[in-house]
Amino acid sequence: MRPRAVAVLDTMWDPGATGATGTVRYFTISPSNLSGARLYKIVGPDVELIVTNACRDHVGSPSDHGTPDPAWLRENLTLLEPFKVVLLCGRVAETAYTASGYLLPSASRLIRMPHPAARFWTTGMVATYARLIQDAL
Repeated sequence: MRPRAVAVLDTMWDPGATGATGTVRYFTISPSNLSGARLYKIVGPDVELIVTNACRDHVGSPSDHGTPDPAWLRENLTLLEPFKVVLLCGRVAETAYTASGYLLPSASRLIRMPHPAARFWTTGMVATYARLIQDAL
């Protein structure tokens, strides 16, 4: 069985799902979009990558943001156990995680990182976070 990494992002956006609530707790992200492509580079091909969001609501565009829901996030992380690594991707994910009161299993590691769609990522940053994840596995 491949080790599992869970990435916590901000909000799911879909122009057709604006205002939808709670319909997708977690998912595999497409390697075709910017966040997905960068996350797959960081975790590598031998790791199962699952994504959950800090916000329950869906929004209509990538520039919109939902309301962080710490209880929703705690429930999702509990459902996704067991995993080796949790990636908190950006400030919204970090804030929701802290407020959730979720207790990370002792065999797991928490890694805080910028949102994968941030514009300031460099090849060196990708390599640094990839090493952190490999060390956690």
